[in-house]
Amino acid sequence: MPNPSDHAVAPFAPARRLRSLDDVSRQLRDAILAGDVAEGERLPNERDLADRFEVGRPTVREALRSLEALGIVEIRPGRAGGAYAIRPNEATLGSALSTLVNLRGATAQELAEFRLSFEADNAWWAAKRADADDVAALEALVAETRRLPKQITGDWTPLTEADARWHETLAHATKNRLRIGIALGLHDLRLRQVAALGAAHARYARTIPTALATITKAVKEQQAEAARSSMLHHIEQWARLNPEIPDLNRPE
Repeated sequence: MPNPSDHAVAPFAPARRLRSLDDVSRQLRDAILAGDVAEGERLPNERDLADRFEVGRPTVREALRSLEALGIVEIRPGRAGGAYAIRPNEATLGSALSTLVNLRGATAQELAEFRLSFEADNAWWAAKRADADDVAALEALVAETRRLPKQITGDWTPLTEADARWHETLAHATKNRLRIGIALGLHDLRLRQVAALGAAHARYARTIPTALATITKAVKEQQAEAARSSMLHHIEQWARLNPEIPDLNRPE
């Protein structure tokens, strides 16, 4: 039986002495994303990789762990274990974005400015590309947001969470994997801002069913400009009630 480490893999070059960890990570990542290492294929073991890169095994081990955190490598235990190449998906991008924004400390203002154009364009593309299943999923979430207020006694977070899921579903309707991944990454970031709304959260939450219904109707009727305009209004409602966002002037 052939040794997995004997499989043909990308021609890795010795790592540069300065920042060798980054160089090892980059070469492994590029080989996987380029398809030089096929999805599901086991990478050479640590010793072989260390020899090819001319670095110590701890450097290889740390590089593999960093790629595992990015969702590019899966490290499996046991006799048949090792590092296996996997293909990143939309959720991987979303998680990476969420982590980056949290670590860099993006402000509520910056997030609101980004969402203004991003969500509006999502609505525009969804109106162009949504199929019957997409519309049905959006309408189901609209129906959920209309039921929830009757069940809420004080905490409006479930309605905001349904709103976030609707925005993710809208992104799926764009058929654009980058937009889907970014929308997934924005979910937790948005929900963390709920506390800043304070008493205004209830006022915002009550606007959600009507806003989502209006945008969904425009998407269903393939009215792209109407979908974009309604989304801009929806995002601006959130921003006006959030005290952490002093100004959100729409670019002309």
